[in-house]
Parts: sequence; C-alpha cells; structure tokens
Amino acid sequence: MTEITPQKVVPHPKAELTKPHDLRALVHDMSQWRHAPVENVHLILISLGGAVPQAKHTPEMIAQIGIGLCTLASHRGIRIYQVAPADFAVMVRISGQLLMDLMRDLKVELLRVVERHCPENFGTINQNRFVMLFNLTEQYRVAAERVAKYALDAQKANDPEVNQQKALRPLSPEDLENVLHAFKKFGSDKFLKAFMRDQAVVRNVAGQAQPWMHEYFISMDSLRKPLFIDVEMRASGALFNDFTRVLDQIVLRAFKHMETTAAPFSINVNVVTVFTAAFADFMDQTPKETLSRLTFEFRQADIVEHFDEFEIARGMIHAMGAHIGVDKIFPQTLGLVDLDYIGARYAKVLWRESAEDVLRERGKTFKYMIECGVEPILIRVDNPRALTVGAELGVNTFQGFLIDDGLRKRAA
Repeated sequence: MTEITPQKVVPHPKAELTKPHDLRALVHDMSQWRHAPVENVHLILISLGGAVPQAKHTPEMIAQIGIGLCTLASHRGIRIYQVAPADFAVMVRISGQLLMDLMRDLKVELLRVVERHCPENFGTINQNRFVMLFNLTEQYRVAAERVAKYALDAQKANDPEVNQQKALRPLSPEDLENVLHAFKKFGSDKFLKAFMRDQAVVRNVAGQAQPWMHEYFISMDSLRKPLFIDVEMRASGALFNDFTRVLDQIVLRAFKHMETTAAPFSINVNVVTVFTAAFADFMDQTPKETLSRLTFEFRQADIVEHFDEFEIARGMIHAMGAHIGVDKIFPQTLGLVDLDYIGARYAKVLWRESAEDVLRERGKTFKYMIECGVEPILIRVDNPRALTVGAELGVNTFQGFLIDDGLRKRAA
C-alpha cells in the first residue's frame, strides 16, 4: 500500500516545511476523521520528554527536532504537528511495513538529536515511551484523551499560578531517606495499605479469563504524591536503581504483614537484593508453603547486567522452594536470554501495538519457550488486539489495565 497524506484523509491547509502545524490543527483533523472514518489512519506521538528529562530540554534541541521532523514530513508527504513544547504528532493513513518504516525513521530523527545534545541519556531511552502509536479505528478514544490532555496542559501553562510552581527535579538521596522515614514512622501495616498495590495475571481458559496469580508492588505514583511530587524519575539516573533497592528492602521486611491470596503471587526484586540481610531474614522467616507459591521477578536487563550474581541467586531461590520470573522483556530483545537455561517459570513480554510485527517475528522464540515449560505473559495490555496477537503466538496469559477493567466488570 502506498502512503496517503493526511490531506487526502481530512482537508486542511498545507504546512510550511520548516514549521509544524499546531495542536488546534490536529484537533481539527481528528474531528474530521471522526465524522468520516477510514481504515488504517494512525496517530503517532513523538515525545522528547520520554527520552530526555525535562530539565535538559533546550530551545535549540526542540527546534532541531521540529526541523528534522518537518524535513522528514516533506520527503514522506505527511503532516507534523507540535502538540506541546517538547511533543510532536503525526496523523497519517498507512499500514504494514510502510508504517514500521515510518516509525523507525521518526525514532532515528529523535535519537540523532538526543545523541548530539544529551549523549549521557542515549543509553537509557525507552523507545516505547518516546514514540507511541494509535490506530484510530481501534483506539480513537485513547488517542483523543491523550490529545485532550495536551490541551489541558496548555491551558495550565498559561495559568500564572501554575507557572509559579517549582520545576521538576531529579530524585535525591534525601528522597530515599524520606521514604525510609515514612516506613518507620507509619509502620508496616499503614505503609502497605497506603502504597502497596496488586495486579492480577489471568489465563484464558475455554475463552474465559481466569485469575492465575497476583503481582504485589509498591506504587511509585502513590509514593510520589505525598513524598516527592516535584520529582521527575527519568532525570534520576543511577539513583533510581538505588531507590528500587530501598523499596525491595521495605517489601521484604513488611511481607509478613501483607495479606496475599492463596493463589500464586510474585514480588519484584533486584539481583543485588538477594544478597542482603533483609532477603536472608525473609527466606528464613517465610513458611515453605508460602515460598512454594512465590515467584521473584527480575528485570531481564538486571539479569544480563549481573549475570554471575544472578546464577548464585537462582540457586538460593530454587533451593528454598520459590520460583523465578523474568520481567520487562522488550519485544525486540525477546530471545536475548535463554529463559529455559536461567530457570524461569514465566517471562513477561511488554505489549505495544507498534511491536505486533516484531512479536510475530519472534514466533519461534515463543514456541521454544512454551515447549520448555516457560509461560509467556503479555503485560501492559491495554487493547483487545493484544489478546488476538497473543493467541496467534500461543500466549494465553495476560496482565494490564484491559485485564483489570474486565475483572472489575465481572465482579460488578
């Protein structure tokens, strides 16, 4: 299929090549599409904030991104919108490999600018956050909510009271101390009730989603509101890893106060946490029956970075009767780690609509995992499309907001 410019989808004055359209133009074009929808129209959001902390945004960097995207737009025959000071959008009718090629080119354009202006952030970029894809036929409501939030943010930016607020800052060692102080002050029970959350993982059994296990975690958003609302986590670098290790210690020390289900459950930990006194005390004090239902989830990146230590940790955990799961596997890195060799019970693969083709390309890896007894789980599921793609790959276990909504409706 050849590319079709947005002008052929919705009428609007042509953009100057050196200047993107504005948010109002995007709202106009989306409204036009809503009144006369056609297939394969996508909204792509490009967010500098998803790649570089806000504190490092400069007018020169943003201007350079705008010029690069407009140049790309002129070559591709597409329209670029600037929807926020550091966010841009594309609305285009396109599908298949052409869509994947466009996504790649947009990422390359942003990565080039980041490498030039902020090379220290280049290796920490989460590409699923700085370029997001929405198929308007299936996700118009979600896309419209995103656009509406841009409008709300613009309105707030013009509010003098909001402009006087303190700018976001990186995490600091004092923030870690404040979290520990709050834990000691309120005690395990109150702290867990305020900040501990759980999310179900479900399996499709005969077409019916059945809860299989629960993941327990301390909610970062809940912590930020009372303790460090002015912190931007992406600007925190290595200190963020220290922060997650502090949370590991809190979960392990407070675990006996948690009310877990009788079903299997999991908690997230860092590899280095396994070698702490809190972990040793936890393993000694937790009943064998509870450990048999428990899975420790390690991020794939953490396993790769500390593989020698992980091998020792794996032996310790398995010796105590608990299990190991691998968390946060990006579709592009699926197969990087031999999940059977490392002794994983399951592997959590991040779902993104833009990664459908990548997931399908990993079909042999999914098959190998299943044959080895490693349960593949699609996580961050926010679209029914994930269930369809998962079924094609032999995946029938899922986690995410879509799953949460379905369980709440059933309970009601």
